[in-house]
Amino acid sequence: MVHYDNRFWLLWIIGAIMAVSVCLCSSWSEDTLLLAVAFALSLIAIAIIHKFRNRTALCNILFWLGYNAVLSYGLLFKSEGGAGLTWWFYLLFLNALQFITLAIYSTALVYRKKKQKCS
Repeated sequence: MVHYDNRFWLLWIIGAIMAVSVCLCSSWSEDTLLLAVAFALSLIAIAIIHKFRNRTALCNILFWLGYNAVLSYGLLFKSEGGAGLTWWFYLLFLNALQFITLAIYSTALVYRKKKQKCS
């Protein structure tokens, strides 16, 4: 259990540093603020899931790091000719989708846990 915790929090910190770096390297605007909020919500949702399911949280942070690394690279280094909007959109969409999915999943876990206590 402790082994999962160490790996998870190390990867989570790497993800947070990556998210901050992407936001700082981009020109600051409302779009960057929206992306920063999406990054933060995703990372917070993954941290909350870690409270209930360590392995699920570890898989989620690995998935999060994978798609955000690829899309962030594209946003920062391959955004000529309007492609930046596409990279930005996919970053925003996937982070929002992961946040919504994890929010629903964690709500279901809490509901199920309360239902079992009542029985």
